[in-house]
Amino acid sequence: MKMTRRIAFQVLTILGLCLGFGLVSPSYAQEQSVDSPAAARQAFENGIRLNSSGDHYAAAIHFFNVYTLEGELQYPALGHLTESLMRARLPNSASYFFIKALQSGNRVAIQRVLKYLPEMIDEVGGDLLRKYVLRHTSEGDYDATTRNHFFYFLGKDALLKDEPQKALQALAKVSSGSGIMAQAAYVRGAAYAILNQHDNAAGSFKTCRRMADRAEARSRHFKKEYLDLEARCTASLARAYYQRGSHEASEEVYDEIPKASFVWTDVLFEQAWNAYAKGDYNRALGKLVTYRSPSLNFVFNPEVDILRAQSFLSLCAYEDVNKTVNEFNDQYAGVGLQIKNLLLKNESDFTAFYGIAKQAYSRKLHNQNLLTRALNRFIRGPYFAGMMYQERNIRRELSLVQRLANQRGQGRFSAFLEKVLNWRTKTVRILGGVFVRNSLADLYQDMIANFDKMSFIKLEMLKHSKQRLERKALMSEDENGVLKRGASGIDRKDYQYFWTFNGEFWLDELGDYVFALESQCGG
Repeated sequence: MKMTRRIAFQVLTILGLCLGFGLVSPSYAQEQSVDSPAAARQAFENGIRLNSSGDHYAAAIHFFNVYTLEGELQYPALGHLTESLMRARLPNSASYFFIKALQSGNRVAIQRVLKYLPEMIDEVGGDLLRKYVLRHTSEGDYDATTRNHFFYFLGKDALLKDEPQKALQALAKVSSGSGIMAQAAYVRGAAYAILNQHDNAAGSFKTCRRMADRAEARSRHFKKEYLDLEARCTASLARAYYQRGSHEASEEVYDEIPKASFVWTDVLFEQAWNAYAKGDYNRALGKLVTYRSPSLNFVFNPEVDILRAQSFLSLCAYEDVNKTVNEFNDQYAGVGLQIKNLLLKNESDFTAFYGIAKQAYSRKLHNQNLLTRALNRFIRGPYFAGMMYQERNIRRELSLVQRLANQRGQGRFSAFLEKVLNWRTKTVRILGGVFVRNSLADLYQDMIANFDKMSFIKLEMLKHSKQRLERKALMSEDENGVLKRGASGIDRKDYQYFWTFNGEFWLDELGDYVFALESQCGG
């Protein structure tokens, strides 16, 4: 709660920077004062005329002049100003006035700007807008199309507040033909999963997957985002099957996720847990060994070694357990301390976290630095990439505003827009930094828990007798008389094949390995 209030204070403080400037604004090519109701009326009509003729930036200047003069046209002008900037393809400039329109309480202005809510979300992100939309609007302010986004915001906000039932009530109102349906189905599935309604969760994730696939086929600008969402819906569907105990169905759904998807790197680990839950420890170890492939050396997931140690422990392969525990401690103790120091050093300096993450993102994906690999775990996803995309768009928009100012004469309106765009840059960095800081904090807590798990696993191993620990692994001879450690009769799907392993990882085989270890627990 303390951090949330601080974030809100910082964002509102930055917003406030835009409110104290002199607000006499330029017209088409020169300064023009709007200092009377008659002048305001004329400027308002000029803005309407210029909008109709397609000169939206010039129209925005006139509406800005009217907005800065208190009177009956102030808030109608605010709505038109926001609309003009959106039509001029200056969404980041428009976002400030969009928020001000919502805060105005003027229903005419609010309803005018809400027509652009879906487009505004695409351009500046829902996190900037959600709290203002929920605080200052109601269902009656929306038309049939944009109302779906309002219900989606309600549902997502409820889920973030750990109110899954309330989230479901809101998300049920999102129409099936809505452009936000895939995302709504994903959040709805998460709500059902929290409530342990696994069949309903599975149904929602199926809908999410289907709708994301359709949206990806239609979208020109968000194909990667919808491909990622489709993969996440598929993974969530497999998790729903796992949670209800349908391990065979879960494994088959996991196998549908393309290896080219970034989601697949997490899926391997989840498939290993699925195999472990069935008691198929050799298959679990086979999934986990894939992370040793050079093509996956960018993955940072300490729990891989936890499950590897547990699988060896279940097979009573104590030498392998001990080796895994020691390797884990050697590898992750240092990076755990790095993450802790990073969190303490920067504390609530969210822009610093954003900068650190941007630097990590600029490096090669395959990187030996463990801290970079830890950051890659979440900054390579669509959310942080979207933040950097927004920052680039703000820079382009600033260049456009400066060109327009040079063409038409530098005025206070363009200077004000520059302040707005600086504010937008700060909000992107703060929101991105909050995401990075929270993700690192969660990762650090997980690592502490993982060290505790490893300690428990080692204690379990040490409980067994020294004689049993020193027993040699069961050995058998292959057809050539060579001693090997292993077992036959491994259960496989008809689309999975059995090959001997010679130490090389092939891309088409990744994720399909199965160990062949006999349990040493008998006798």
